[in-house]
Amino acid sequence: MELEDLKNKWMQYDMKLSENTRLNKEILKQMLISKTENRLKRIKIKEGFNLILLPILLIYILPKVDYKAAIGFYVGVSLFGILCSISYFWAVKYFILTHKIDFTNPITLIRKDLNELEKYKIKIKKIAYIFMPFAAIGIFMFGEIPLFSKNLLLTISLIIVIMISSITSILSNTNILTLKGIKKLNIEIDEIEQLEKE
Repeated sequence: MELEDLKNKWMQYDMKLSENTRLNKEILKQMLISKTENRLKRIKIKEGFNLILLPILLIYILPKVDYKAAIGFYVGVSLFGILCSISYFWAVKYFILTHKIDFTNPITLIRKDLNELEKYKIKIKKIAYIFMPFAAIGIFMFGEIPLFSKNLLLTISLIIVIMISSITSILSNTNILTLKGIKKLNIEIDEIEQLEKE
């Protein structure tokens, strides 16, 4: 009789322990998901701010532009305007992709969405850095800034060095600071996935 009571108590204790372990894992999982959601919110806020910043800059700069009836001016404005519009379109699409990620979905779907977000960011950064020199040329053309002036030689040299280092960095996929947040999100998703497997 005592042995039977002991077995029952042991089974009850085992069930309570299993339930506590399950609850602790669930609480830890919710904490990890909450941390990951907050990181994604920061990315969304940053991208939203970037979307608002460009129109504000254009509203500030456009009235100060000295419009001229010169071909160089219109070529420069067109070149800069087209590249700026394409870049803005990419930023809007990226912003939409960040809002597509839903943490109520299964982890595999969240991971798929994060990978899509990361691939898209790498793609647009590569293309943006390749076309950045053309946008700079457009600015120099419509601003009638002489490219080979002695006064601007140091500035232009610095711009070229920064652009070349940025382009080589993004094309080799090393030291990509813009993807730092997405990489951390992936690490946190790994932790959640590992917790689910246990």
